Amino acid sequence: MPLAPVELQHASRLVNHGPTVLVSTTHQGRHNVMAAAWSMPVEFTPPRIAVVIDKKTFTRELLQASGCFAIGLPCAALADLTFAVGSESGREVDKFERHALRFTPGPVLGLPLVHGCVAWLELRHIPEP
Repeated sequence: MPLAPVELQHASRLVNHGPTVLVSTTHQGRHNVMAAAWSMPVEFTPPRIAVVIDKKTFTRELLQASGCFAIGLPCAALADLTFAVGSESGREVDKFERHALRFTPGPVLGLPLVHGCVAWLELRHIPEP
């Protein structure tokens, strides 16, 4: 799966249209992925993206522990998978294993980039004030 980098100042274009995204995280050997319907660019310089992730989710727990996460933009062929991973908790089941999800570690932060997505962003979490 060849990756083509996007210049940082143009990265917000990947989510500017408000797609449902796959949010993936990893911490201490545990991976998780979830669907998020609310994501959007909030600032161009420096580039910042907001994603709504409920504080009760396993994804949020891993994100806060690791300080980083990835966003994948799923294509139409991943619609059923996107629904499935957004409908169950990764706290009880390994979603990557259950759904035979393959991923590639991201080139900068090593985050799980889900195969089949048309684009990915590796992001660092900026704590809310």
